[in-house]
Amino acid sequence: MFKKEIWEIIPGLQIEGKPAPYGVLNERSVRATAGIMFAIWFFTMLTTWYTKDYTLLTFVVISFFSDFFIKVFFWPKYSPLSFFGKLLVKNQKPEYVWAIQKRFAWTLGLIMSGSVIILAIVFEIRWILPLALCSICLIFMWLESSVWVCVGCNIYSFLLKKWIIKQPAVRPACPGWVCSLK
Repeated sequence: MFKKEIWEIIPGLQIEGKPAPYGVLNERSVRATAGIMFAIWFFTMLTTWYTKDYTLLTFVVISFFSDFFIKVFFWPKYSPLSFFGKLLVKNQKPEYVWAIQKRFAWTLGLIMSGSVIILAIVFEIRWILPLALCSICLIFMWLESSVWVCVGCNIYSFLLKKWIIKQPAVRPACPGWVCSLK
């Protein structure tokens, strides 16, 4: 079930003149998907805040959890939201980046959405705690889609630089080069 390589390795791909023998994703598609998720999440947060009705939040958080689960454990191209993000940028030149840090960021999304499911749906804890987690996730998606800052990528880079996680065999291409190693 679990696939170690959930992204494509493009034979002969070069990024900024350097070979890229690792799995890559189209950064433009990932950011477009983050923008779609931001819009859905923002609308959901406002609706929940003003109506005090958690029905929409329940549906959206389960949908997002499922989407993150598919991206982390199977293949991003099977994600329904990634399909729409890919459609939005289909006429643009792909901007390939190393996929592992995106998987790390999606894992953070999976953890946050899973926590909201446990708090708001299973234990029926309402209002501030689940909405605070949703707000953090909303900020991360806004940063990713609007400011082009991937918080998960930056955390991953920090963990690499501090030798907390295993060092890669090759120097990867990351968005904004935040993962480049010296």
